[in-house]
Amino acid sequence: MLKPAGGCAALLTLLTACPQPPPPYVPPVVLNFRFPETAVGQNLRLAAIYFEQATPEAEPKLKVLALGSLNAGASGSVSSGTIQLFGSSSYYGGSTLDTLKNNPLCVTPFKGGETKGMTAVMVTPETVRTCNVYFTLFRDTSGDGKPTSDEELYQTHDLYSYANAAFTYQFTSLDTFSTESGTRAAGWSLVRHEVLQPSETLNRYVVSMNSVPTADQAIAIRLHESTNRLTSQGLNHAGGQK
Repeated sequence: MLKPAGGCAALLTLLTACPQPPPPYVPPVVLNFRFPETAVGQNLRLAAIYFEQATPEAEPKLKVLALGSLNAGASGSVSSGTIQLFGSSSYYGGSTLDTLKNNPLCVTPFKGGETKGMTAVMVTPETVRTCNVYFTLFRDTSGDGKPTSDEELYQTHDLYSYANAAFTYQFTSLDTFSTESGTRAAGWSLVRHEVLQPSETLNRYVVSMNSVPTADQAIAIRLHESTNRLTSQGLNHAGGQK
């Protein structure tokens, strides 16, 4: 068997010992938010949150993924903000989009999870798994950095969602007043919530939750008071229903 000469062996050892270059930098996902004018305070927080759940029967545990920045004006109030979601755990500590998509307590079956309590459920493929990031504006009166229902001021039904495969779905609410459908992309995507009430079918709501193109992520997400996502309607930035 051929063996490297002593000098070559030393060179190979030196090369092996050299640290590997870090992975290329991936810029964070930047999401913009708008909401009703709110008085600024030291405990006002804009947050991206997610939930961990060991089993379908277990109580979900709220986790904070990121805190945003608020664009305070000279009047002492604020009506907009920004959240950055980092993808790589190589540069930043704590949970990131990369660690979250590999977290089995967050990435769970879509069917039977997000469709729980609905009827006429159709999901293709049925085995798809998802993990959702939600957004909220709250006053952290407890000082623990986590929102509670009592502390929350505004929310949105838009999601930043991970799916392990592209999929489509539809279902009907138990009271049959609402039908929801969606087309989701594989990987991470912003999912926009829209509700229509056709004039020919009063008291019937058509809900869509679709992944949007990356370019559309620059459009501000509207935060509002807590509403039923299967029936809530409101004017978005372009005057449509949302």
